[in-house]
Amino acid sequence: MIEFYKEFGELGYLANYSNHGFTKNGVFYKTVEHYYQSEKFDDPEIKNKIINADTPKEASNIGRDRNLKRIDDFKSIKNQVMFDGILEKFRQNRDIAYKLIETRNKKIAEATIDEYYWGIGKDKSGKNVIGDILVRVRERIKEEILDSIISKCKNKEIYVLGHKNPDADSIISSYILSNVLKRLGANAQFAVLSEDYNYCKSDIKLITDYVKVKPVIVDDVNNKLFVLVDHNNLEGLSSENVLGAIDHHIITGEVYDTLEIEYASTCLLIYDLFKDEYEFSDEEKELIALSVLADTDYLCSSRFTEEDKKLFNELNFKLDVSELQKKYFLVNDMNISIEDNLKVNYKEYDKSTKIKRSLIYTYTDDYKNNMSKYVEYLKDKNEWLLIWCDFESKNTYVYFKGEIYEVGKLITSTNLIFKYLEKQGITI
Repeated sequence: MIEFYKEFGELGYLANYSNHGFTKNGVFYKTVEHYYQSEKFDDPEIKNKIINADTPKEASNIGRDRNLKRIDDFKSIKNQVMFDGILEKFRQNRDIAYKLIETRNKKIAEATIDEYYWGIGKDKSGKNVIGDILVRVRERIKEEILDSIISKCKNKEIYVLGHKNPDADSIISSYILSNVLKRLGANAQFAVLSEDYNYCKSDIKLITDYVKVKPVIVDDVNNKLFVLVDHNNLEGLSSENVLGAIDHHIITGEVYDTLEIEYASTCLLIYDLFKDEYEFSDEEKELIALSVLADTDYLCSSRFTEEDKKLFNELNFKLDVSELQKKYFLVNDMNISIEDNLKVNYKEYDKSTKIKRSLIYTYTDDYKNNMSKYVEYLKDKNEWLLIWCDFESKNTYVYFKGEIYEVGKLITSTNLIFKYLEKQGITI
């Protein structure tokens, strides 16, 4: 459950007092509170006084004044008024809409201690109407973004692309989403950019064994339309030519219509988004399951949550995970050079500065014998983030800006490592 209180802090964007204005019926409202309180009255003078109040607290004080005559039936419509205001707030402020969608399916609660109707109250027994509205708004906004992507794709030739140096999840997601979009009325092509058509080394055998359809190779990106999967940054494409993105990584803000939610794999997210309107074949379900294995290091990673497990089981596709892990899961070869190993699972991130991230997978003996050598190699390279995953001890070690951190559990998601470092007070 997510509990928020007032407009301050990381979750402050959920509160009605948050500074996220919107326009409704030609009128601009500074906050949801301004909108909600003004809707209590027909008198234009009172309405304008509330709308023009300097702060949401001032708007609330005017709206709560029992000496002012409210419309007769406001009690019967107040929930709908609140829903309409919160919906427009998130519709018209895409940055916080992304944040709301990222909460996935978690329950949301307004934790105001003296509010037992809109919130949960001190003993958490309240009706929590605002929390329930936020959950409904989350679903509505998610549906609207997805509908927008689909409508822009209909009757058009679309190329579905994964990220550069595509791994199993990126390739499988491109293939699956192209199939879905075809069924929904687009001429969608499973595609790769020719200059980057090099599969991630750790997944190349899995991809070639299971993905039997060859992608279309795009040589010239001009005058072509794209949908991105497993990433939401443009990577040199024009924003005008990118119709949307579906991803399970951190939001970049480069693609306007993006659905980004932390799932075990992007392909599992695609399955969850479309399962009620698209009948996935057995072949597609197997590929989706394989994408989960590949992106959770064969169910070892903390990225594989209980929600993911339910969806994974829902696929009802029996896989021998241990045998597949033996066959396809590759730890790093400590016999090659440090420089080459850092390139095996390499990716760049634009944060406050550009970060060069390398993932290293080993078992304990190789970790003990080699970690210090890698630290020495990177000691003057502050732009590098080294994430070392030990699959024997199920532990993760992070080297960043001259410091080593022992996480205490296995984490292969760079986004989760960023969050871990931020909790340690490290600026990313």
